[in-house]
Amino acid sequence: MTPGAAETGPGSVPPMSRPHFRRAMAAFVLVALAFLALGADWRTPPPGEGPETIPVQRIDGEGYVAVNDLARILDATKFWRADVRKLVLRVGPHTMVFTVGNPFVLVDDATYWLGVPVRSKGGEVHVPVALVDSLPVDSTLARLIYDGRRNRVVVLPASGIVGSPRFTLTEEVTRLVFPAERADEAVVVTRARAHFRVRFSGVFIGALPDSMPAPSLVRAIRPIASAGGSAFELAVDPGARGYRLLQDVDARRVTLELSRSGGEGYEEFAPQDPKGERRLHVIVIDPGHGGGDAGVVSSEVAEKDLTLTLARLLEAELEGQGVRVVLTRSDDLDLAPEARAEIANRVGADLMISLHFDGYVDPRARGATAYSPPASVAEGRSRLEAGTASGAPAAASRVTLLPWRDVSTRHAVQSRALAEAVLSSLELRGLGPTRLREHLPCELLGVNAPGILLECATLTASQDRERVTQEAGLKQLAATMAQGVAAYRRNE
Repeated sequence: MTPGAAETGPGSVPPMSRPHFRRAMAAFVLVALAFLALGADWRTPPPGEGPETIPVQRIDGEGYVAVNDLARILDATKFWRADVRKLVLRVGPHTMVFTVGNPFVLVDDATYWLGVPVRSKGGEVHVPVALVDSLPVDSTLARLIYDGRRNRVVVLPASGIVGSPRFTLTEEVTRLVFPAERADEAVVVTRARAHFRVRFSGVFIGALPDSMPAPSLVRAIRPIASAGGSAFELAVDPGARGYRLLQDVDARRVTLELSRSGGEGYEEFAPQDPKGERRLHVIVIDPGHGGGDAGVVSSEVAEKDLTLTLARLLEAELEGQGVRVVLTRSDDLDLAPEARAEIANRVGADLMISLHFDGYVDPRARGATAYSPPASVAEGRSRLEAGTASGAPAAASRVTLLPWRDVSTRHAVQSRALAEAVLSSLELRGLGPTRLREHLPCELLGVNAPGILLECATLTASQDRERVTQEAGLKQLAATMAQGVAAYRRNE
């Protein structure tokens, strides 16, 4: 942690009423259409990630799920009555009764028509996929939805779903309204115009437009991979001057507004360099603390030990990208900020990443925070120098002298881009929440290169601490950070 940086069974089955049947089938059709609509995009997640699914089989052209798969995904107990060819599934307080050859299912005390009969195939009972729309909705039962595009039944996470965005356009403002069951968990991940990213905790089941009308400040929108949720990347028109994210928890919707004039209530976009691959030959990794300075200590876990272990893992990941990596310390040694800066400058660092872990009094606080020199200051200085060089009036001399301690501010725009890239990688991997602070930390004083100080996780948060104190969790963190550095390098 950086000093001073912390902020705060059944009998016979009666027929179902006609209105009840119509409502059930209408809901099922709407869900199916949402998946089949053009643009509906489910990115295949890496193994072990994303929502759990079960396959849908085709029997005489109709969709069915095997009861064994259904029981597994619902964590249900099965009871088979061979004399009457009935199968009973019990999940907590709920009971489902299926009869082979019968198109009706009894769920608790309600009867539903499934359109086609329950079948037996290969000695196993198969249930029409329409069942997923008839299951009770409560905390004791997994929420299922049919993904017609991939022909699978998907288990929805507790965070629910995210629907198709609705666009509203005026000459001044472009609005995107996303239906989202957990609107409070939506977050802007990256605020660069070329790669503006918004992340939701729910599963996306909607459709995205193929093109945008002329007045729109959104040139394109596409889904991107996100562990345990959904994320979208927008290409924002250069004419946009500000944005804001409005979370309406009661209405279950999130509105993203882009404005041509910006102003009060709107946030600015991140300053950017021209596109093109960035030069990265030498990266300096600075494991924070060391020696007599243990940093944050929580449940006998010392920050200084974790930063060094993570630094070595990150070193291996970055060297795999063909980059030379230099560590400011390779053992339990306490270094002054000046010594760390001297190492970075002596080897001609193209980047410096100072590793730390956070700690808060509030045990609910968690996640990662990146600190970078204020990019707005650097951008203003660049405009001033450009104006002077072109002969325009300026209030400063043609030669701008910077104190040694502030030399890293001349790289603030690139530092901000690095912070955005690394935090975006962490957030999309589900290692957030993340925060970015434009503040020059002492670890970057005198460093003549782009750099960030990264509080990689919060040791005082049990969830974070458990993850980063396991070998697999720390390796995942290092790999995710390296992916962020690679994205910074590509500068697409």
